[in-house]
Amino acid sequence: MRLFIATPITLPIYGAIKQDLSSFVEGKWVEGWNLHLTHKFIGEDDPQKYKISLEIPKEEIKVTGVGMFDEKVLYLKAEVSDSINKQINEKFGFTNDKPFTPHITLCRIKKIKDKKFFEKLEKWNSISLKFPMEVWLYKSTLTKRGPIYEKIYKY
Repeated sequence: MRLFIATPITLPIYGAIKQDLSSFVEGKWVEGWNLHLTHKFIGEDDPQKYKISLEIPKEEIKVTGVGMFDEKVLYLKAEVSDSINKQINEKFGFTNDKPFTPHITLCRIKKIKDKKFFEKLEKWNSISLKFPMEVWLYKSTLTKRGPIYEKIYKY
């Protein structure tokens, strides 16, 4: 089973962001109900191994604007302590092979059709939102229409 550990995000302004930017890019927008902050992508594994308790901090995830990975992924910047990721790595024996960049993927970009896209992005850099820290083990099923995520265990 394909697995990851994440915090679900309900983003009331997602439709406005998508409407404002989609005419400037060609790509695959994440379905609104699939928005999340990934703490750890696990991959193919047995979910029973991950159904143990984690100490979830009483904090909020702060969203502080937009960003891009190599002009290929548009995301919301997120601020969150590294305590969840440290616990996940320690309890499940993962190595921290690359630095964790907290983010919420919005769109996987195939092509930027108009350079005005970058001007439009600036408008969304003033976003300031907060979300409760809720952490789930998810199952991910890949389909031709895109991934289907299913919450299977709450930490």
